Amino acid sequence: MEKEKFLAASYLVIIKEDKILLQRRQGTKLWNGFLALPAGHVDEGENAYDCLIREAKEELSIDVSLEDIIDTFVVNRRNKNLPEQYDLLPYFDVYFVLKTFKGEVKINEPKKCSELVWCDINSLPKDMIEYEVDAIKNWQQNIKFSTYD
Repeated sequence: MEKEKFLAASYLVIIKEDKILLQRRQGTKLWNGFLALPAGHVDEGENAYDCLIREAKEELSIDVSLEDIIDTFVVNRRNKNLPEQYDLLPYFDVYFVLKTFKGEVKINEPKKCSELVWCDINSLPKDMIEYEVDAIKNWQQNIKFSTYD
C-alpha cells in the first residue's frame, strides 16, 4: 500500500481582546473573496514554526517569536467533498494562537489581500472559509478562552 502524502500549512490566530484578525483573499485561485486567517504553506526544508515567522512578516509586516505563541493545535484537513475546483491533497494545518507581536499589522501583499478586519471571535463572519471556522470553534470548545485574558 502506498503511503498517503500530506501538505502542511501554518495559520496565525491573532487575538486582541475578543477580536480575531482576518484578511480578505483576492487574486487567488482558492477561496477568492473569502475572509481567512493569515496563513501559508510550509515550504520544503522549513518547519511549521519557521513558516509562521516568515508568513507573519510576508503577509502582515509583523515580527512574531516562539514566545508569542500562547496555544497551538493541529487539524488533519482531508479536503473531501469540496467542489471540483478545490481538488486538494490532504493537509496538516498548524494553528498558532498569538496575542502579542512586534510591529503594526498592515497589508503587505496587496495582490493577495484586499482588507484586514478584526472580527468578534464568538461571531465569525459567514463569508469566512468554512474549515477555518470549524477549527476555531473546535479550539474554543476545548480551551476556555478566558484562560488567556
